[in-house]
Formats: sequence, structure tokens, C-alpha cells
Amino acid sequence: PAHVEIIKKALGWVEIPQQTHAQTGELREFASACAKKFDHVVVLGMGGSSLAPDVLRATFGKVAGYPRLHVLDSTDPAQVRALEASLDLSRSLFIVASKSGTTSEPAAFFGYFYNRVRQTAGSQSAGKQFVAITDPGTQLAQEAKEAGFLRIFENDPTIGGRYSALSYFGIVPAALAGYDVATILERGCAALAANSRTTPVDQAAGVRLGATLGALAKNGHDKLTIVTHPEVRAFGAWVEQLVAESTGKSGKGIIPVEGEPLGAPHDYGSDRTFVYVGAGLPSTEHLQ
Repeated sequence: PAHVEIIKKALGWVEIPQQTHAQTGELREFASACAKKFDHVVVLGMGGSSLAPDVLRATFGKVAGYPRLHVLDSTDPAQVRALEASLDLSRSLFIVASKSGTTSEPAAFFGYFYNRVRQTAGSQSAGKQFVAITDPGTQLAQEAKEAGFLRIFENDPTIGGRYSALSYFGIVPAALAGYDVATILERGCAALAANSRTTPVDQAAGVRLGATLGALAKNGHDKLTIVTHPEVRAFGAWVEQLVAESTGKSGKGIIPVEGEPLGAPHDYGSDRTFVYVGAGLPSTEHLQ
């Protein structure tokens, strides 16, 4: 019963594509206004709050007329310095992304870059170079109000970090980078409809995939090798975290293997399942 109550409060991701899609017009207007002021958009996050934006950044790159998207999810000082060196701080918008609003790494990133921006823009204007994405009523939301952030996006609190790709955590950075968020969300809605409870199981690709992976894992094939088409190479990193964190419970789970160079069949044991992501994309023969 206790687990059931937890699950009831963790299913917001099921409806979020439709809800976020209703906001796309407003998000496009916000992105257009920001594009006139900023050359860089930087997501300051960790784990689930930053992984989807990083996959989108690696997949879609720079869009003409919009800021370049960056994602900082490492506390390695060398990476922080390298990122800062690539920015014009006076033309950079920072997105502080934290579901709980108290995650240590985003809080440290915010403290560092807020002080740096304040040194160049002054205390009165520094907040206008920051956006917050967090759950309602968090410490981050309060700090953002006090600092005069440009915008505060309050996410649905019933969405866990790893399921937040089509919520504000994934879509706000995507919109600011000029990506076609309406199409991304429409395809998310289509995927949900194709796997709804009214769809026969033999026609629901997502249900069939989940059942297949689960059955194979229970029978010893608990290593999932993710093979991706070059155009969607970054997608494997998102799947890796989703599968590992979602199935790795109570001594059971599926171990995802992403980015591994493929070997010959005899190089593998009997515990592997292979999934290819990229059906329908152009042939990769010219890339061999």
C-alpha cells in the first residue's frame, strides 16, 4: 500500500506532453524575446534535470537566430572554467534546474555564476540573466523571486527527474535554443496515444518493448546494449539513465551498455540483449 501511494504521486509524466504542448505559443514568444538579448543559454543542473537538454543539444546543435545551448552537469573545475571561457557573460542566460530546489550541484553552479554575472552586470540587473525551473514552493523558487529572476517555471511536482524530458525541464531549454518543441511534443503525444490502455497490446510498440526487455532480463539476458544511428547518438545516454535508475531496484534490474564499440557475435556471452535506435533514418553506409 505504501508503494501504491508513492506511485499515485509520481505519474504526472503520463499527461505532461499535452499540458506542455498547450504552452508552446507562450514558450516561443519567450524564446524569441530572449534570442534578441542572449547569445548563450546555459542549463545548470544535474542528472535528470539536465540530461534531456544535453541530448537535445547534442542532436540538434545550434539554430540560426537563437542562442547556443550549453549544459553544465559536472563539478569538475576544469569543465566549469572551460564553459565560462566559451561564454560572453553579458550575453548569457542561465537556467537553474532543480526539482527539489536544494540539489547541491545546481545550487553551487548558481552561486558561482550569479556572482560572476553580478560583477559584470551589477546587483540590480544580475537576476534578469537567470531562469529557474523547479517544483512549486521550493527554496530555489523563493531565491529566484528574491533575486528578481527573468522567469520562474514551476514544474508538475508529480514528475520525477528521469521522466521530465517533455516537461519544462526539457522543453524550456529546447525552446530557448530554437528547437521545434511543438513537433517534439506532438510526437510525444502520439507515442502516448499509441500505447494507451485502449490500444491492443500486440499493436502497442512501447508495451511490447517493455515486456520483451522484462522477460529477457528475468531469463538471464539482463545486459541491454543500446546501438544508435549516428544522427541520434546522444539518445543512448538518456535511455541508459532511464533504464538503469528505473529498473535497478532491490537487487534486480537491467544493466544498460551505451556507446560500446560493437564486436563480433562470439565476443558476447548469453546475457546480452541488443536494441537499435534509428529505424527509418538515412543509411549510414557513407559514414563507414
